[in-house]
Amino acid sequence: MNRKGKISLTFGTLLFIASACYNDNKEEIYQNANNDCDTSNVTYSATIKAIVTANCAISGCHSGTNPSANLDYTSYADLETSASNGALVNRINGRGALMPQGGPALPECQITQIETWVNDGAPNN
Repeated sequence: MNRKGKISLTFGTLLFIASACYNDNKEEIYQNANNDCDTSNVTYSATIKAIVTANCAISGCHSGTNPSANLDYTSYADLETSASNGALVNRINGRGALMPQGGPALPECQITQIETWVNDGAPNN
């Protein structure tokens, strides 16, 4: 093959490769990223209580003799109050003071599970 043919072949190959590239949007690329996040059966006893116990109902926060904002999340009652008035979802999404205070934000899956539970009426199940 002569030099002109090699250049044409190289250019054609590069053109073919470049035409195969395009921009996907983030939602299409990562549409299955949260498949391991179960939101089909979110309950207080099996899902929410564990998240709250590990991140909110800890010493110096929403537990003990002097809980923050007088909300003791070791019981369902105060958590349900925060869920019903919108404060819980607002705080974990960073509207107002981000909770958990002084720590990293909750993982997206846990936020989605809490939102699902709240949207279902925050049942004590």
